[in-house]
Amino acid sequence: MRTRSILFFLAAGAALTAGACAYDDYQYARGPHPGAHAYAGSEWRGPREPYRGELSGPGVEILDNWLKETREGRAIVTLGFSDAAQGVVSEDVAHRANVWFRRYADRDGDMRITDSEIRTALVAAAGRYMRR
Repeated sequence: MRTRSILFFLAAGAALTAGACAYDDYQYARGPHPGAHAYAGSEWRGPREPYRGELSGPGVEILDNWLKETREGRAIVTLGFSDAAQGVVSEDVAHRANVWFRRYADRDGDMRITDSEIRTALVAAAGRYMRR
């Protein structure tokens, strides 16, 4: 009796799994307009590239110089903060980018970042974002 119960529950589980996989709530392949509910936005366009132009917006003046004046810094801001993906930096994004970068660059935890720590962090962080 116990074996039959186990087999029954396994068969019921398999049937439910197959049914759930076949269920199409969005009706991609059927209905009056097949594919009408498919994603048609532009937010996902594949791998992101750093913004190539000059940064703009109210937050640019707040950004640390190494984030706004270097190619690596601009890559960190535009790839690391999706709000700045088009090169427009808000004050909030600028503050968050400055804090994140200072914490990331301060390897010895002395609350000061040196030129060598800045350069190393710029290259490492930009490389991390560009390898994705």
